[in-house]
Amino acid sequence: MSRSLKKIVAFAFVLTFTFGIIRTSVAQETDNSIIRPITKAGSAAMIFDLAGIGTFGFTGPNVGPMNSAVGMKYFLSDDMALFVLLGFNSMSGNPALADTTSQKPSSTKFGIGAGIQAHMRPLYSTSPYIGGIISFADSSFDNGASGNFDQKGSATTFTVAALAGFDWFFTRGLCLGGQVSLGFSSTSTSSTGPDETGSKSVTSSGQSVTQIALVTNAGVHLNVYF
Repeated sequence: MSRSLKKIVAFAFVLTFTFGIIRTSVAQETDNSIIRPITKAGSAAMIFDLAGIGTFGFTGPNVGPMNSAVGMKYFLSDDMALFVLLGFNSMSGNPALADTTSQKPSSTKFGIGAGIQAHMRPLYSTSPYIGGIISFADSSFDNGASGNFDQKGSATTFTVAALAGFDWFFTRGLCLGGQVSLGFSSTSTSSTGPDETGSKSVTSSGQSVTQIALVTNAGVHLNVYF
């Protein structure tokens, strides 16, 4: 194939590709059957994050039928939203121990986070976005034993992460979505429990752990606009 023919073929490909993008964009703008994403200044939504406490780096037993974090999102300007998330998980008692001991273990997990979403040009009913989040989480447990055999522990986690995700509006005012994040987290732990002889209780601090990881939430989020 001659050089001039190659240039003609390349030009034709670029022209066809560009025309396709323009045609798709025009179709989105003129098709009134498409449910448009809500990203206007002043818009607000309740957030139900079905990843729950896992959003803040915690896993564990569910509380109730759905272990979810909740929050709110508010668009400060067109396509720019501020969001806040809150997660809580509390458990007390162990049915397996009910008939054999008075031991009543308990645990509590709490997380709070805030961040920004910058929404990009929508693709039909889907609004992709990028952003960032800062979160703090705290957890504690107690095995419920008596005397020196009582064992307690706690952990705190601080996270800063960049994120990317999408909202898909399956009907007006309601959307489902998911996101991934890449960030830095630092976790520190401490525990109190019996020494090697079991004669006394001692307190120790665990080694701090830091990590950078790409994380995909175990669930999706549901936004309800009002």
